[in-house]
Amino acid sequence: MKSGRKSQNELATIVVGAGKRMPSPPPAELTDAQAMVWRDSVGSMPGEWLTRAAYPILIAYCRHACRARLLEMQIAKFEPEWTRVDGGLERLDKMLAMAERETRAISACARALRLTPQAQMHPRTAGRRLNDAPQGARPWE
Repeated sequence: MKSGRKSQNELATIVVGAGKRMPSPPPAELTDAQAMVWRDSVGSMPGEWLTRAAYPILIAYCRHACRARLLEMQIAKFEPEWTRVDGGLERLDKMLAMAERETRAISACARALRLTPQAQMHPRTAGRRLNDAPQGARPWE
């Protein structure tokens, strides 16, 4: 074991037998759904990707992602005939604006945390991967 002060990366990870590193668990202040987003996000990144200094941004990312899901569920339940009722169209418009705002916040947090594929890959590497990709049918086709 090394002596002296611990680095930010050492403080942000938990060492589990044989020197394996595990990401820190989600903060207790997060809901179960937000904690799941935390685990999914942290689990998809290299072990020392985040320091404790980035935790507030990751917490905000988790909260925005869950709010966006909640808004999407509300929008999905919105019946088209409700737009004909006085104030119905305005209500739908407000929910859509709120959903867009959450999406922008998610994107900003993801960029700040460098979670997006664009932030994790050099443009030349991305170009090579596109050129090397099989030219068959796409998954959505």
